Amino acid sequence: MYTCLNSLTPISSPFLRLHPKQTTSFPPKRMENGNKFTLKSSSPQNLLSRRDLLLSATASAAISPTLSSSSSSAAAVEEFPIKLEGTVSRVVGRPRKSRSKREKEDEEEVLVIDGIEFDSRIPVKFDVYVNDDCSDGGSGPTAAEFAGSMVNVPHGRGRMRTGLRLGITDLIEDVGADDDDSLLVTLVPKSGVGLVTVGSIGIQFLS
Repeated sequence: MYTCLNSLTPISSPFLRLHPKQTTSFPPKRMENGNKFTLKSSSPQNLLSRRDLLLSATASAAISPTLSSSSSSAAAVEEFPIKLEGTVSRVVGRPRKSRSKREKEDEEEVLVIDGIEFDSRIPVKFDVYVNDDCSDGGSGPTAAEFAGSMVNVPHGRGRMRTGLRLGITDLIEDVGADDDDSLLVTLVPKSGVGLVTVGSIGIQFLS
């Protein structure tokens, strides 16, 4: 059902976990405060099913999918890298808000988590939430704020660097954040606690 983008080569891990509302077979409480591949539907008219997970991973140098260069927004440099020793949240600015239905059909709003580093020989998993501080540890995949998970199945490559792409257009609608200037992104480590670092979190648009 899915094909590779930009001639990237799919491999077996890490594996992804889909949001419960997704029907494809593979992969806001408002607050103050690379293995490299990407996936898409084979239909040109349905480039990115809502909340499909788009993963771009690499053991050395990441190759990113074609994204609108004029529509990226990185979180504050001084807040990164993050070491996932526990639940962490960052406020991430949105390049555009209050988009029309046509704009949403033309471009998917994508949460981009890059510079994820860990030892590939250990199990790693963390969940991603939008506009939920997860003070209770996170409500799990049934929560409207749940965007997806990053999962690594141990394999013998040693230290690696990867990235995660999560489509969040529908999620933003579900939690009523269409008009928000920023989103609260929360990472909840489940495996490999304290052994994973994240280099950046931002928002881009995929057409």
